[in-house]
Amino acid sequence: MIVAGYAISFLTGMAFARWLQSYGDWQDGVAWERAALRALDGALPSWLDAFFITLAWLGTNITLLPLSLIVVIVLARRKSYHEAVYVAVVQIGSNSLNPALKFLYERNRPDIIPRRGWYDWAAYPSGHAIASTAMLITYAIVLGRVMGWRWPTWVAVPVLVISLFSRIYLGVHWPTDVIGGSVIGIVWLAFTYFAFREDRRRTPVPLVAQPTAAT
Repeated sequence: MIVAGYAISFLTGMAFARWLQSYGDWQDGVAWERAALRALDGALPSWLDAFFITLAWLGTNITLLPLSLIVVIVLARRKSYHEAVYVAVVQIGSNSLNPALKFLYERNRPDIIPRRGWYDWAAYPSGHAIASTAMLITYAIVLGRVMGWRWPTWVAVPVLVISLFSRIYLGVHWPTDVIGGSVIGIVWLAFTYFAFREDRRRTPVPLVAQPTAAT
């Protein structure tokens, strides 16, 4: 299922790109994307740039890769090997899907508004969208399973939404880069979730003492 999930995630990214290309020269953005970026220019106070630039680091593999390594080590020390492999597989997949698709399409970055913050290479797909969608939700799932915590979900979702918005607001991605990356991340997340879903057969059932017959 993992190999199939990776292949389908990659093909999903290709299909989304082909659909966008059917609208014409996607290198300069679709008409509504250009309008959206112009509308965002100066729409928010400039001091928010620092906030969005800082938050965007939570969605890059430069941050997520070492964080995943720490999580894997902690899980392994707790003997939660199933979840440790789960996190590692999701990280490896999200880390490689982005450059593979960027190399294939090499879409130009937007030049509608000034770009702020860190960015590199081609625009499509958004690596932040792939990585943060897959990894932040996976962290929440694993912490729920291992620690019984529910609050990571309430933290991960708003951080994810704001992080994705920041890539457009900062002018470094077309909206469809982020949408496409999110779709790829969701497909990868879904396949890995079902591949590593909790198996109750692995959970030992406590032995119940059987009553002894009266003598």
